[in-house]
Amino acid sequence: MHAMSGDNQVTPHQAGVDDLSNVLQAVHAKNLKAYQRLLEHPATATDKTQEQDPFWDIVVITAGDAQQRKCYESRISDKLANGLIPQRAKYHVIDDPLQSKIGSGGSTCLVMKVLQEHYPLTILAKARTLLIHAGGYSTRLPHISARGKVFMTIPQADRSEGIQILELKLVLYLHLLESMPPGVFLTSADGIELFSSNTPFPSEPKPFTITALAHPSSTQIGSTHGVYLLQDADNVVAQDRNLHPRDQSALLLKCEQFLHKPSIDVMKSVPRVIYPNSNDSTGDIVYTDSCYYFDPQTANLMADIYPSLHPECDLEAWADILCFQDQRSSSLSAAKDSTAPVSLSPHVQGRHLMTQILQKAGVNLDVMVLNASKFYHLGTMQEFLEGICTHAAFMHELNIRNTVPGRAVVVSQPNSIPVDTRTGSVQSPVYIENTVLAPEARIHPCSIIVDSVLPRDAIVPRNSCIFTLQLQVHEFVTFTFSLKDDMKRMVPVGASATTPTEDETIVGTHHLLIFERVPVSKMLPLNNRHPPTSAILEAQNAGLSLWNAPVFEVARTVQESVRLALDRLDRIRNCLEGTPAEGADKLDVGRESGPQIVGWISLKNAARKAREYV
Repeated sequence: MHAMSGDNQVTPHQAGVDDLSNVLQAVHAKNLKAYQRLLEHPATATDKTQEQDPFWDIVVITAGDAQQRKCYESRISDKLANGLIPQRAKYHVIDDPLQSKIGSGGSTCLVMKVLQEHYPLTILAKARTLLIHAGGYSTRLPHISARGKVFMTIPQADRSEGIQILELKLVLYLHLLESMPPGVFLTSADGIELFSSNTPFPSEPKPFTITALAHPSSTQIGSTHGVYLLQDADNVVAQDRNLHPRDQSALLLKCEQFLHKPSIDVMKSVPRVIYPNSNDSTGDIVYTDSCYYFDPQTANLMADIYPSLHPECDLEAWADILCFQDQRSSSLSAAKDSTAPVSLSPHVQGRHLMTQILQKAGVNLDVMVLNASKFYHLGTMQEFLEGICTHAAFMHELNIRNTVPGRAVVVSQPNSIPVDTRTGSVQSPVYIENTVLAPEARIHPCSIIVDSVLPRDAIVPRNSCIFTLQLQVHEFVTFTFSLKDDMKRMVPVGASATTPTEDETIVGTHHLLIFERVPVSKMLPLNNRHPPTSAILEAQNAGLSLWNAPVFEVARTVQESVRLALDRLDRIRNCLEGTPAEGADKLDVGRESGPQIVGWISLKNAARKAREYV
């Protein structure tokens, strides 16, 4: 888990609550109260109410395809109907074109184009728009692959149902709206940004300007993010950093260069990128990227760019947009014409086009340096579990207090049975969401369990992620992975370009690993109840992965689905612990009359079917 805050760049077990954490917690608590007031007011709020608690005029969430868009729209409609999100804003979900790969950068331009088609330019010129990039399958967080990362739930101290990322995003930036001019504020669904209340924007939008928010980070963190070279001749950044967090202010500076994922050697070679860390002797700091704002005129430019982008341009909203001011980022930047050579890839052509148009329009890149801020990334299962269970600062700042330390429980389904995690059979850290847990069930540490029913004989190994998806009225599948599994890691099947043979496909399941070192073939039942080879052949082109391999059993009920998954975990545990395979064989043979397997499915296809069912 990355908490990009300079000297607060710490591992979870070190992450204590300090002065900065207290400042950020107070701001977030204030925002939560303001959000509650927004929920209590109707859409036709008075001018006085809007002045007291300003809110977005438009909220846009991006989706990877039409199916994900429909799923998101359904969930947003439910939230509006149940009073969970403010009615004052207009909500839109905008999906990428069919069979395209435009990336978050291309999607940003598409959103601007679509908004122009929905609203007159006079309205957009006065509107404050929140753009949340949330497209894709969230393969690194498989338990939310069906619902999407923007609907991931984190616990809350005063809400048993927790809070989903969409609502959290609507809360996080409320204090920025007190001074933010009309324009677009862009963020990602898997990043959580916290700022002090001293973050004023210019009262009027600066035409043709992108204003990026910057957080102090270690050089190690900087090597995996975007880093800003600031124009800071008066050394105001260091002066502000020496103040108490409650007294630190937003510093609006010009950006001289944007470095995307620079190596530590590169950062050292560029003068003035690295700042000495006077508060900590452990290392120097740099200023890294997260959200950014752009004015309505820049939004119009991006809308104009979209029709010229290739469907496969795969532009990134940070690396490929914010680099426009860096004359050294690419030899193409010096080109005088606005047409990239057609021999270049769609990505390079798109990046070149973006740079040329923004430069020609005279767009500036300003940076709002926020010393009193943090950026957290919840992009993997491990980051998620650490954040909500063991990261003291994160939990303090975001209103997370678990009844039992290290054991996070969320109950958001009606008529759910409260889970008692005080028993010694549940070990910390663990995250349990909408799950019925028998008192005798044994849960080993570092586990994520979602939408399941665990019986008394359940044994969940360490570092497990278990979750159930409903595919149809009587179709359920329960997935089991390690927190460290790579869903997209491909195993080649067949040495030639032709369709792999059955033998090659079977070998592929031997080479595909689950729980890091267990061949998938070893987790399958040993009583001839196997996925058909034809299904595996159909699933792969470049190779098999835990994402696309149809090796998970479909059952008629949640209970039967979980039983099949627990048997699967037994076989996995046998392999991990070196138990002879005969033991697992007897276990399966003894269950000939056990749960009926009605089909086999991959996580990829199950996520799609589950979204359709919703």
